[in-house]
Amino acid sequence: MDPNRIHEWLRGPMVAVATPFTEDFELDLDALQDNIRFMVDGGVKTGQGSLLVGGAGGEHPVLNVEERKAVMSAAGEAANGEAPVLTSIQHTDHRAILDMAKHAETVGVDGGQLGPTYYYDSTEDDVRRLFERISSRTGLTLMIYHTWWDGLVMSPELLRDLASLPTVKALKWSHPDPTAYREGLQELSGELATIDNSNNHVLSHMYGATGFITHLSGFWPEYPLDIWNKLEARDYEGVRDRLADFKWPWATWRSKVAAMTGGEGPFIKAAMEAVGLQAGPPRPPSIRPPEELLAELRALLAESKVPMVGAGAVSAD
Repeated sequence: MDPNRIHEWLRGPMVAVATPFTEDFELDLDALQDNIRFMVDGGVKTGQGSLLVGGAGGEHPVLNVEERKAVMSAAGEAANGEAPVLTSIQHTDHRAILDMAKHAETVGVDGGQLGPTYYYDSTEDDVRRLFERISSRTGLTLMIYHTWWDGLVMSPELLRDLASLPTVKALKWSHPDPTAYREGLQELSGELATIDNSNNHVLSHMYGATGFITHLSGFWPEYPLDIWNKLEARDYEGVRDRLADFKWPWATWRSKVAAMTGGEGPFIKAAMEAVGLQAGPPRPPSIRPPEELLAELRALLAESKVPMVGAGAVSAD
């Protein structure tokens, strides 16, 4: 897709796509492709949604580089040009980042999510050097990922410098300071397609964001799309009511899972399996939620009338 028209095609809910595993923790690429078709058929399409594969929601920290590349290839094939596909290329080794970026470009992935390297604290100059190195060696469209919780809160000057690089076209945005969050949207959303990563659906849309990150499309694609359509219609009261219908109680349930096991796989895969999709377990040391939390989830899905999609769906009883 044309990176110079990214504001047109990187719009709507950006789905943090889960990476399915078999019960012995091997990649299940067939299930991944089936799940992507489920989302595309449910409305995640160009201009009203995008797919982010191999990110934190896809358990990239427990995937090796070859597995991450396999996920990119399979996802692009399944999406079939009907929805933008982006992927995480984050890593601690710049060579691995470049390898993944080049593979993503080769197989037609539409963009790569890149933030500062992790484990070692990065300086702002480290970040500049990293982005310049990747941007100068591959034509892959880059999305800045502001991972401030890893220790580096990017200054406005750094963000402007990154935005000036020719392949940087998007920003996945959150900030620990509400004023800086708003000012970042005001300054950058016109230049970069900006995806809200802080659950500020209304505020981000008012200040020019082109979408928001979500896990929910992985098992109920129509719900985030309805929220997006309300945002586009400036029905902000309707957005609030729709969020209260499901997302807020979902967030409460999700926090209970997070208190028991780490990662994003445990809660998103539990919901996918509950509606009848194939997701498999998270990779160790993360675990599936215990039965009492799964029963609570099934009750929430039933109360919210989340559609069941297969013979494998589990009832609320």
